[in-house]
Amino acid sequence: MPPTDATPLHSDMMAAADARGVTAPDGTAMARIERAALTLFATRGIDGVTTREIAARAGVAEGSIYRHYPGKEALARALFDAIHGRLFELIEDALTASIDDFEAAVTNVVAVYCQAADADRVLFEYHITQMFRFARADAAGRPDPTGLIAKRIARAMAEGDCPSGNAELKAAAALGVVLQPAAHRIAGRLNIALTDHSRTLARAALAAIREA
Repeated sequence: MPPTDATPLHSDMMAAADARGVTAPDGTAMARIERAALTLFATRGIDGVTTREIAARAGVAEGSIYRHYPGKEALARALFDAIHGRLFELIEDALTASIDDFEAAVTNVVAVYCQAADADRVLFEYHITQMFRFARADAAGRPDPTGLIAKRIARAMAEGDCPSGNAELKAAAALGVVLQPAAHRIAGRLNIALTDHSRTLARAALAAIREA
């Protein structure tokens, strides 16, 4: 008989079913579903995973997924939107804290990305691997972390704190400084905490912004 939300999980199932939530409270059935989906999506891609596999990893009945989400795509989007929205809020706070100091702003934003990458590696890896699926610049009303960065760069150019150029290109170059090491970590080419190198990466991001 398949487990239900109320079925106690055996110890071996609990070991496999990480109970940290993404949008749901930790330890709940919904949190286990989210974490199971996140782990599978990050390693095999959204299209390579079934709801049955998600349910099995979470230790719940497959129907439990549909009590929380209309389907797999909605679950995948909710996971992406959770970190995308959180990054937007953190970047907004970082830019506000350094509103009149462009170099400090870049340093703070790089620190935000490094901390997010290290705090929940699987969630961050999922985010960067699914950006082209979900994060469209023309999606009306959606949080746009890159747009915030580009606007701050445009302001810095207008105020003479940064050489002139294309703000979007400069933002892309700066983000690449952080996202590419994270991608190398996914590929097994690096095994480091990005926060340990945050200031080095911030200096590289500043150089990229100025030269792009």
